[in-house]
Amino acid sequence: MKFQFIAGALCLDLINTLDNRAVPERQQELVRSYLELIDWAVQSGALPATQGKALVPEAERHPRDAAATHARVIELRECLYRIFSSVLEKRKVQDNDLRFFNTYLGDTLRHMELHVAREGLHLGWPQASPQLDSVLWPVVRSASELLTSGDLKRVRECGDSTCRWLFVDRSKNHSRRWCDMKVCGNRIKARKFYRRQNSSTRRRALSTA
Repeated sequence: MKFQFIAGALCLDLINTLDNRAVPERQQELVRSYLELIDWAVQSGALPATQGKALVPEAERHPRDAAATHARVIELRECLYRIFSSVLEKRKVQDNDLRFFNTYLGDTLRHMELHVAREGLHLGWPQASPQLDSVLWPVVRSASELLTSGDLKRVRECGDSTCRWLFVDRSKNHSRRWCDMKVCGNRIKARKFYRRQNSSTRRRALSTA
């Protein structure tokens, strides 16, 4: 499956893996298993392809652990959605959500290492042996950085009320309304056009009655 990455932040792209969030009967889970989670992480750049490839046999050897990790990622995703929604709606972030996220944050920081690269030193993740929960770490780091940065005030929710995908508005005049103009933007325009056409048709019918 080819995933969409339009949010401008890895943590928001994870939140967006539940489609049609606002319409329960139409909700679609886009990451339905641990193996699909690996695909998502590799496509997003959260994991290098070599690491993703190494995680596949590890998941096949430990299917219960892989399923448990997948469930943890979904729990993290929903926690992040509640946190960002609270920020967007100017509500207090719930203490339970903060505690939940901080548990993941502490675990993530425990795994971070200082690595040497051509351009100098950088923080990264252990590469020696594949760990199933390594798919979580880049997401948690992304969320902690976004929630404490100036970009937080640029986080938006898609203007399509059935979509609710989140994104960072980095447009020049900060006027981006849709997660994807080609999808939700065009859909909203089509709805407005349809309503205008219906309204014009009703007015003409009344005027000739």
